[in-house]
Amino acid sequence: MTERMLLRTRVTLSTVCILAVAIAAISTITWLVTRHNLRAQLDETLLSRVPPADARLPPDLPVPDLTLLCTNSSADANLQRFLEGVQLLRADGTTCVPDGVDPVAIESSDRLVRTTTLRDGQTRSGTQVRVLLQPLSDGDVLVVNRDLTEIQDILDGLGTVLIIVSVLGAVLVAAAGQFLTRRSLAPMARLTETAEEIARTEDLRIPVTVFGRDEVGRLGRAFTAMTAALSESRRRQRDLVNDAAHELRTPLTSLCTNIDLLVRSDQTSRSLPAGQYTKVLDQLQTQAREFTDLVNELVVLARDERELRREPVDLGVVIDRAARRAATRASDHTFDVRHDSWSVTGDAGALERTVLNLLDNAVKFSPAGTTITVRSQPGWLTVTDEGPGLPEAYRQHVFARFWRAPEARALPGSGLGLAIVADTVAAHGGTVRFVNPPTGHGATVRIDLPPPAPGTFPPQQA
Repeated sequence: MTERMLLRTRVTLSTVCILAVAIAAISTITWLVTRHNLRAQLDETLLSRVPPADARLPPDLPVPDLTLLCTNSSADANLQRFLEGVQLLRADGTTCVPDGVDPVAIESSDRLVRTTTLRDGQTRSGTQVRVLLQPLSDGDVLVVNRDLTEIQDILDGLGTVLIIVSVLGAVLVAAAGQFLTRRSLAPMARLTETAEEIARTEDLRIPVTVFGRDEVGRLGRAFTAMTAALSESRRRQRDLVNDAAHELRTPLTSLCTNIDLLVRSDQTSRSLPAGQYTKVLDQLQTQAREFTDLVNELVVLARDERELRREPVDLGVVIDRAARRAATRASDHTFDVRHDSWSVTGDAGALERTVLNLLDNAVKFSPAGTTITVRSQPGWLTVTDEGPGLPEAYRQHVFARFWRAPEARALPGSGLGLAIVADTVAAHGGTVRFVNPPTGHGATVRIDLPPPAPGTFPPQQA
């Protein structure tokens, strides 16, 4: 049942229950305090009618003759009004009550009191009264009572008023709670409608109109940031697929053309000349290798950065490994590597591929016999070649996917190497850019990586 209730209904019911209990508690306390005060005032009135049991009367003040309670007649109206509510318990066990007075029902313990005592009681006719028992020096007990009907009427009226006020208060609280809850949760309702609209249309560009600095506002901003991140991820994925389809079309067409040439030659029994046949096979091998490299690079680009490891990495070890791999691929180049031993937090394999991509890129654009210079100190890494360099106008585009300078479009490669470098460095919290080479010619790529948090860890072994 609770699960089917709306959130605003549950909040309203909870608020009403809490405030209803509070109102009921306040009303009950008010009634009890009023009852206590009224009875305390009544007790004070009763006590003021008789002197305390241990009081010493002045010598010149005559002691009242209480035996009149036993002798008054109903004909004496004035005396009867004075004695109303008063009776005397004699030591011999008799009771004196004025004529016409409704006597209090006497309990067995009343004749044994030794101090002034107050108790609740009732008359023989059933009227509820407050009773004062005052022991006298001769062993008698004076009984004085006061009717509780007036107090009870006041309490009954007050109780009725408090019940009405409590019910009306609960109703008003329910109405106000419903209104305020609906108003407070209106942004959440809009957020829910937007989420449902996004789920129905799968359009992550639908804006979320939630304002305020409260929890709902924070939720709305977090939801907006989430949809924006998802939209950007979807856009990048779509662009990657479109770019990949465009780039794969050319090598795939060339690969199919060469395969068709070999198939037709076999089907028609017209063998290709030996030189042409060898050339076609070399092209197939080269195209298959480029095709494989392109697919592997696309897989790397499509990988979620959350798959990267987060562990201590010694950049000196990473640079040495990448330089050794690059040297085996480009034996006609010299690699001048100098670095300090410093560490970052990240994925050693991804960082090694990053450095290797920079070295391969430098080799591709440098003439044979030239030197590739690698320098690194804590926080940064540079790779410098002796090639033609990169014009200033191209530096802002060179890390885009599939982008290639006009002069390099005839060279082998997919145009994804530097894009992979940029993505990996960004995933590690760093930046990469082309800077002016220190010698004035060639090209220099600089990577800046944040140092690890304070603390040391053992360097990675080579």
